[in-house]
Amino acid sequence: MVLFIIREPLSYFRPYKSYFVAIYVSFFAFPISQLVLVYDPDEFLIRLSAQGFAAAAAIVATSWGLLVTKLYFYPEKFSLRVALADPLRRKHIVFVSYLIPMVSLVALALIDRSSIDPGRQAFYVLDNNNYPAIGFSTLLLSIAAALIVAFTLYPFVTLSRLRSELKDREVRNALRIISLCLACISVLLLVSYSLENFGYNILALAHLATVILLIVVVNAFKKPTFLRAFLGLVPTLGRNPAVMRGDQIVLIYGSDDAKITPIARFVNEGVNQQNRVLYFHSNNEAEAREELSRDGVDVKHNLTKGNLRLPSIDSLYQGQNLLDEEAAIGQCEELASETRTLGKNGLRIVIDYGDNIKRPYQKFVNHIADPRWSTPDHYVQVMMTFATRAFENEKATLSILKSKVPVIDLTESTDLFSRTVGLSHDEIAGKKILLEYDPLSGYEKILRTLATEATSNFERVILFTRKDSPIHSAMEDEPGLKMFVLTSRVSYPKMESENVVLIPAFDSSLILDSMNKTIEAYTATPFTIIFDNISHQIFTLGTERAHSFVRQGLELMASNRITGVFLLNYPSHDPKTVSMFESLFDLELVSRPGARIPEVRKKLSLAAR
Repeated sequence: MVLFIIREPLSYFRPYKSYFVAIYVSFFAFPISQLVLVYDPDEFLIRLSAQGFAAAAAIVATSWGLLVTKLYFYPEKFSLRVALADPLRRKHIVFVSYLIPMVSLVALALIDRSSIDPGRQAFYVLDNNNYPAIGFSTLLLSIAAALIVAFTLYPFVTLSRLRSELKDREVRNALRIISLCLACISVLLLVSYSLENFGYNILALAHLATVILLIVVVNAFKKPTFLRAFLGLVPTLGRNPAVMRGDQIVLIYGSDDAKITPIARFVNEGVNQQNRVLYFHSNNEAEAREELSRDGVDVKHNLTKGNLRLPSIDSLYQGQNLLDEEAAIGQCEELASETRTLGKNGLRIVIDYGDNIKRPYQKFVNHIADPRWSTPDHYVQVMMTFATRAFENEKATLSILKSKVPVIDLTESTDLFSRTVGLSHDEIAGKKILLEYDPLSGYEKILRTLATEATSNFERVILFTRKDSPIHSAMEDEPGLKMFVLTSRVSYPKMESENVVLIPAFDSSLILDSMNKTIEAYTATPFTIIFDNISHQIFTLGTERAHSFVRQGLELMASNRITGVFLLNYPSHDPKTVSMFESLFDLELVSRPGARIPEVRKKLSLAAR
């Protein structure tokens, strides 16, 4: 279990693994003390082992208390040395007080010889026989009880007051499980050792239960990954930096069919992230159900579970013609409060205005852009959709709207990349593409159009690259792009910013694991993974290992909802090597110097599928 904690690279708690290792190693002291009793019941060794597990109990409690305190103060620095150097400082005094029972327990066990009685006998209930046991004074057991009370209450109070960094439900649940398991282990061991004072030994059962609970702790350590916080943000749906919050977006569509796919994806992602979703439609409910179902939303299931509601837009405005604007915003605020009470991770609202806009237009635009639609903590995300015909004679109104809120016009950029290579977006989506490029060809522009098209179709974009790559500098300001930067500066994944994670460049298994966790995080959500580039893997790993790496990566991306794009610097390799990698892909694009658009290969076979 210790090795598992050391080797688990993607855990949210990975930066704190040393504390978990200290806790697990310290627990070895408890069964070791029992082995001493059984195999070498020498008084000196028995007393030494008893003092050892008193110290171990103090180490466990101190490590766990220090861990939760560091989590509480993050991103501020906090350490045991800093706390002890200034124990009277307001934010240190509670933690220092927490340490008093730990220090007292160790001091009493070392100084007061009468606190430990190595000459006891206890009845072993499973074996129906008497065995040597360790007795403890009432004072020592009282201090141990105080330690367990502190060990249980201090983490509970601290974790319950954690700041925004730990709002992720999966992280909170993991911490609760870890805290509860460690508290149960402590109580179990205290009761077991106390019973020895009365002549009964159940420590074998206690140690078995401890092992089971420690396995549960390992699973809780593993479950929340740093990728959840990194990948779980709402996708960027346009170029305006304000869209990165995903709080409020206006979508303009050309036809009723065009609007359903982005709405369905917005709804699907919401219910998959345990959000509550309301779709205020301008049709009847049966039509709204049918349209969402056709685009992959399990409407019946989500309606039954209460994850989805399909009210009419008239119910939002309490009448036709968008009359009561304040009532609409007020109702959304009430829905947000109600959703928090239900324990949902967030609230998503879709409002389909169709071709309706209200005079005076300036006032209506101000209503659409009103910041009260969303919340400061980004708990509420609102998508407002309009048909293009709503603004046919109101270009000035549309310009004002675009200046106030992020606007995605689906008629402008949904096929920017695919049109360049002579294909439709549907032909590109879900395919595995090899982009063979010459470094002098300006291939970066091709990938920017790909990213623009993906976000315009409400598809996420994940980029694996290096800081010295032209792709990094070309794409780093692409709003909402999630970037894994391959570097030798780190030995385990580390979040550098909201949209950037550093991962070890030479650890292929970790890169593949990051891909796999990304795919798991975006279940049922179309997205694009760009890997820059295969050539770097060939030069660092060798051709055969790089080929195996790419093949495994493509196997992870087998789903037709994942568009995979791998880059290859073709002038740097011989034709045989290039051909070896070409055979793995559905579609090959070649970007040559001086060519305005990339050359497309396998287009005929692709179209025949």
